[in-house]
Amino acid sequence: MKNFFRPFLFFALILFSALVSAIAQRPSIEDFTMFGDTYRTEDDCFRLTEEEDYSSGSIWYKRPISLSAPFSIELSILAGCKDTDGADGMVFVFTNRANTVGYRGEGIGFGGLRPSIGIEVDTWLNYHLNDPAEDHVAIMANGMVGHYNDLAGPKPIPNIEDCRRHQLAIRWDPAAQRLSVEIDKQEVIAARADLVNAIFQGNDVVYWGVTAATGRYNNFHEVCFDRLSMNGPAEEENWLPVEGPQELWAERK
Repeated sequence: MKNFFRPFLFFALILFSALVSAIAQRPSIEDFTMFGDTYRTEDDCFRLTEEEDYSSGSIWYKRPISLSAPFSIELSILAGCKDTDGADGMVFVFTNRANTVGYRGEGIGFGGLRPSIGIEVDTWLNYHLNDPAEDHVAIMANGMVGHYNDLAGPKPIPNIEDCRRHQLAIRWDPAAQRLSVEIDKQEVIAARADLVNAIFQGNDVVYWGVTAATGRYNNFHEVCFDRLSMNGPAEEENWLPVEGPQELWAERK
């Protein structure tokens, strides 16, 4: 009996490994579209901005996802090497329209996008936005970059403009309605909110991407994707169309 079941056990292990790999895997560079100043680097990452004033760029995952299902997205970010004079940061964004970017400068490519959720990694102090003096993270809604109506934050973090890649993980639990953010495997901020109804007017299908921008000060910004674990929309007919690039050109810094 043991020899009889051994082939079936071996097949089951292979099938399980394949399912795990399909559910949680490193995405291909071709899974994303680039916009603005973004280009692909030699190590298959994305450079969103150069060390140039008023630069902006974004990348977007081509397929939408459902906020009705849990997901985990792990990536690496590089926020440049200039600390004192480096700006402005990066934002991980959920929105109902792909291939778009918001205001440059203090908008970090997220300002003005509505409806949306933005997980901001901000490296520049804007007093009028109620920024803390340190580099900080915040979970923001509807393209509003002033820290007056955040879902969570702003939360100071250690200097992230240190020429090093840092792990960033975004995790969503729809049962608990909890969106959490980890940096270098430590949770730094979380928010509980009914994202589907409170932000996206009942639509659970969204696109996601990463934006970055500079203003009168600059830094280069890069992103690499390490691992995805997510479910797509249940029905393809509910997918939102991927339209051509759009940008909000107003300068905010």
